[in-house]
Amino acid sequence: MDIREEVPIKSFSIAAYVCRVDSGQGQYLMVKRSTPYLNDTWQMVSGKIEKGEKAWQAALREIKEETGLIPDRLYSANEVELFYEVSQNCINIAPVFVGFIDSHQAVELSSEHSEHKWATREEAETLLTFARQKKTIEIIEATFVRQKPLEFLRITTG
Repeated sequence: MDIREEVPIKSFSIAAYVCRVDSGQGQYLMVKRSTPYLNDTWQMVSGKIEKGEKAWQAALREIKEETGLIPDRLYSANEVELFYEVSQNCINIAPVFVGFIDSHQAVELSSEHSEHKWATREEAETLLTFARQKKTIEIIEATFVRQKPLEFLRITTG
């Protein structure tokens, strides 16, 4: 009889990198947490997927709720962020999305965040805490900013 305990693998949250491109260089919206969970850490937009919601819908909702922005284009980054969620004793696999802001929109932060900053990839890497997030932003820069994103990864919301 096997009595080992397993750590379940779940996917209940998203990571959304909000980006604008200026002169061929990406600028990434970094937001600083002001809640007890990850307080004072810089990160991308993130959040939980609500019941009945698709992951990409959660990404759009979280971007709007946390920053007031509505992406002009949304893509699956074809990446996931993986981490151990202590409170649920599970491994969380979060799909990653890239939201491009092509139009002029002002950032309006929710109460979850105290500050925001548009940062280059290099600046963002110095702000981000987790290695996987730093790697993700490198991948986004290479495959979504320095070259034309694959149309296959574009999410049409209409």
